[in-house]
This record gives sequence, C-alpha cells and structure tokens, in this order.
Amino acid sequence: MAKRTIVSMPGDGIGKNVLEEAVRVLDAAGFEADYIHADIGWEFWCNEGNPLPQRTLDLIEKHKIALFGAITSKPKDAAAAELSPALQDKG
Repeated sequence: MAKRTIVSMPGDGIGKNVLEEAVRVLDAAGFEADYIHADIGWEFWCNEGNPLPQRTLDLIEKHKIALFGAITSKPKDAAAAELSPALQDKG
C-alpha cells in the first residue's frame, strides 16, 4: 500500500491525547503515513468564529483522509445557532 497523508486534527482537551495514541496504534500496526496538522476546535471558534476553518476543510478535501481527536463546544442550541453553513444539516 502506498504511503498516505493523513490530516491530523487533535482538537481540544483529551482529543490531543486520543490522537497521539491513535497514531501510535497505526504505527505499531505497520500503517505508514505522513501526518499534516490541521486546526479545529474551541480555540478556533473563540479566535476566528469558526471551529472548523476553511483551511482545514481544504486539507481534508485534498488528502481525502483525516484523523480526529475531540472538541469542546457550547451547549447544543447555542452551538447550532453559530454553526458554519458548510456543516448545517449534516447530522
């Protein structure tokens, strides 16, 4: 199998630890990949008004594979009211 490039999105809190361990498991299983860090989560919501910046969506579109940790959010109704149009009604 060809070496893949994976968009690595650790997110917030425990997501960083979860992602680090997921990469260790993939490495131990012999899955060869390069990882590109991408921005996602509460920090970007606070600083940029969008938890999933377009630059991250562009990386996912380009590489077609991503590994995601976890994010922190506002309560559901408050979060839904501010959700990026690209994500509205996606489940």
